[in-house]
Amino acid sequence: MNISELNDSRHKILEQLNDELNENSVAAVLRNEEGAPEMISALLDELGDGDRGIIGDFYFKPLTSEEDPAQIFMSVFTISDNIPAERLPALYEAISYVNFNLPAGCFSIDKDHRFLCYVLSTILPIELSEEEAYVQTDMSVSNALFFADGYIGILCDVLDGKVEPDGVIEFLGGPDEDTDSEE
Repeated sequence: MNISELNDSRHKILEQLNDELNENSVAAVLRNEEGAPEMISALLDELGDGDRGIIGDFYFKPLTSEEDPAQIFMSVFTISDNIPAERLPALYEAISYVNFNLPAGCFSIDKDHRFLCYVLSTILPIELSEEEAYVQTDMSVSNALFFADGYIGILCDVLDGKVEPDGVIEFLGGPDEDTDSEE
């Protein structure tokens, strides 16, 4: 399949995903801005405590050549775009605990220390049919929503200064300070 045909197929998949999100009461729009990959942007107001206005972006990474053996589908949730500098150390520590427990994807902070995100990359073979690729991308979106939702609340509590990293360990089922033994 050449890149043009693959891009047409990707567009159809994104249209179908966008329609499905909207049918499931998720406000979503398919965007095609110059210089950026075509993507779906959706308001994910059901994630976490529902008060964050989390934005989900779903897109295929651009191919580098027609010989690429796989394509990558991205699910990126922007949880916060304003991280207070004083919360960065605690947030980094909390993210490391959470990421260790995640079955897939990861939470991350951008290089400018402003954005807290969840990212799930899914590798799809190029030779998948459009229908097979749609099933895989739809499952990827569902997995991203499921995996991120269980941890967004505790990370937002760290971000907001309501919880320190030890509280994340407790949330994850680890030992608390009262039960640690000193030998």
